[in-house]
Amino acid sequence: MKKISLILLLAFTGTVYGSDSLRIELNTRKFVKGDTLDFKCTIPNFAELKLQRSTLNVWIEDIERTHRWKYRYPIINGEVSAALAITDKIPDGRYAVNFLVQPGFLKVTGEVVAHDKKDTSIMYMMMLKNKKGTYIDNTPVTTEGTFRLKSTLFLDSAFFVFAPANKAKRNYLAIAIETLLDSAFVPALYETHFITVGDVAAPGGKKTDTTQYTFNSEETDNLLPNVTVTTKYKSKVQQFDAEYYSHGLFQNEGAIVFDGIEKKDIARSSTIMQFIVSNVTGLVEDPDGGIFWRQQPVQFYLDEFAVSPEDLVFISPADIAMIKAFRPPAHVGGDFDLVSGAIAVYTKKGTYLNDNKYRHSFIVKGYTNFESKWQ
Repeated sequence: MKKISLILLLAFTGTVYGSDSLRIELNTRKFVKGDTLDFKCTIPNFAELKLQRSTLNVWIEDIERTHRWKYRYPIINGEVSAALAITDKIPDGRYAVNFLVQPGFLKVTGEVVAHDKKDTSIMYMMMLKNKKGTYIDNTPVTTEGTFRLKSTLFLDSAFFVFAPANKAKRNYLAIAIETLLDSAFVPALYETHFITVGDVAAPGGKKTDTTQYTFNSEETDNLLPNVTVTTKYKSKVQQFDAEYYSHGLFQNEGAIVFDGIEKKDIARSSTIMQFIVSNVTGLVEDPDGGIFWRQQPVQFYLDEFAVSPEDLVFISPADIAMIKAFRPPAHVGGDFDLVSGAIAVYTKKGTYLNDNKYRHSFIVKGYTNFESKWQ
């Protein structure tokens, strides 16, 4: 897998805030929609604090509405710069921008549940969002069943699939994972600065008065008041599609949908590809294993991550909630030719896992793109 460049240079004309341990540069404190919030974080004594490789979390809170946006960036040798474009979705108001530094980069740790010591190592596959190619490696498993993957810098998110190191008829592994940056949030350094977006009146109470603000690392309750909604009946696969997926152009109503939640046809198939080739009319597999639709190669997605057909061999058919087939031309997204068709495979999530105790695929949130949107 190619190394990802994580360098962004910004020219700052704003003010420097902070202490000797953590310095924050903001381009301004007053913004309007369409502006860009530029910031730079510097740890002058990073070597002394053992923060050569660390992570900056930027948590922005709407003081009045108690809403939180989270972003995170890698700090290399005590410095990182980034920019957030302020979209029309951000309401006018006062905001607390919390800068929190954690030691180390993103690490994924896990456990083989009910480990019987027969797996001294396991294989894992990592696919990056909106990136072609798959990274495959092995990781050792301790006698207690625990493991730790290599520290990896990746943007957006990654899809991880775990499988036995030795070839098996079915993926019998039951895996539990966590990321240390999310599970044990204890910042080594932090600073809070206040900004405004749009026209903001004088503070009218404790919520809008920045002197009354106190940062709390615990999750806030962002639920709206109860609303009763009357709608047409939706099948479980339609509910799954609405709750977890699909995003963007994957919501195309013209897709052919195969149900893996209430129907058992996918789960009974020997492989996912065997089901797809047998059930999608017009799809042809050539002797070399290539998949074509109307004489054009087909793009495959796993939980909306671009994959090759060979990658699907690691996924058990019983883990599939839904398969969507987009006839060519498939305007789904990505870098493939738009005359091609597309197949999107979705794994079960949340309450749709039912009694499936052998979970071995996960989506892990990575780092924020250095030029991103606040929305």
